[in-house]
Amino acid sequence: MINKKLLAAVLILALITCMFSGCLGDKIVGTWKSVNSNSTITFNKDKTFSAPLISGTWEKSGDEYILYSASGSKIGSAVFVNKNLRITIAGFITGEYTKQ
Repeated sequence: MINKKLLAAVLILALITCMFSGCLGDKIVGTWKSVNSNSTITFNKDKTFSAPLISGTWEKSGDEYILYSASGSKIGSAVFVNKNLRITIAGFITGEYTKQ
């Protein structure tokens, strides 16, 4: 009986550790399609992203994702609005995307 309790405790601890370390992945990872066009953007596990006219890197900062160009300049941000992703580039181009 003690072995089952010990095993359960170890598994729960491993799951909690994994959740806080991010090993379950980030919900932004994947391909997203614009709700207003056929445009897509893909966010990768290695913290890179690509779209038809732009690519770069991303990082999570609180509830926001910061987007950087290949040269390292901040070019935009993304936030979740319900299940959609609202992406803003250069402070004025904003679009809503759904996960594919």
